[in-house]
Amino acid sequence: MSAAGGSPSLRERYASAGAPRGDTPWRSARYCAVDLELTGLDPRRHEIVSFGAVPIEDGRVQLGAALSGPVRPLGPIDEATIRVHGLRAADLLEAPRAEEALEPLLGLLAGAVAVAHFAEVERAFLRRALKQMDVRMRTPLVDTAVLGALWLSERDHIPPRRLPLAELARALGLPSHRPHEALGDALTTAQVFLALATHLDAVRPQTVSSLVKAERTLQTVRLYPPAG
Repeated sequence: MSAAGGSPSLRERYASAGAPRGDTPWRSARYCAVDLELTGLDPRRHEIVSFGAVPIEDGRVQLGAALSGPVRPLGPIDEATIRVHGLRAADLLEAPRAEEALEPLLGLLAGAVAVAHFAEVERAFLRRALKQMDVRMRTPLVDTAVLGALWLSERDHIPPRRLPLAELARALGLPSHRPHEALGDALTTAQVFLALATHLDAVRPQTVSSLVKAERTLQTVRLYPPAG
């Protein structure tokens, strides 16, 4: 319970929630696709300016429970990133700081597996933001860029390569929803994840652990490329 004796806060819920067991069949776990728009790519200097999050349960996107919002940075926004996501400092003057803006995200991540494209970027920025909220990041994370490389190597018998999100969605026959807008990219990531997990599961049964640790499988494929 919270210190005031009421319901647990979102931070408390997140901190106390356990991750799904690694041997859980992939469709039996909860996931949350996350996309962050940033002032730059260095988490030591740059910040989050918006987020989008789309939960996935029972192998289905739960769009009605999706979250998104702007985040007011403390520092400037690189001109190069403004050209990507279109968010200027003036657009974010009324937005909440990261500690407040990202708190609702903890409710979706509690007990779930996070999903992101080129996930190391999201991991680094989320870890830093949660640390500023006095919360340790506990969420396992699946990288759809890695899953996509595995799928392409299985499908085409070629050395694995990681595609940008829009290109991977196109290869899967899926739409790209509002590229470089956080909620649009999170929705595209969620749909890409479901398609890739389904394809990979048809080759060999997938679990939470096999998806989270897919980078190890990718390294093996690089060492022993598929025969053409």
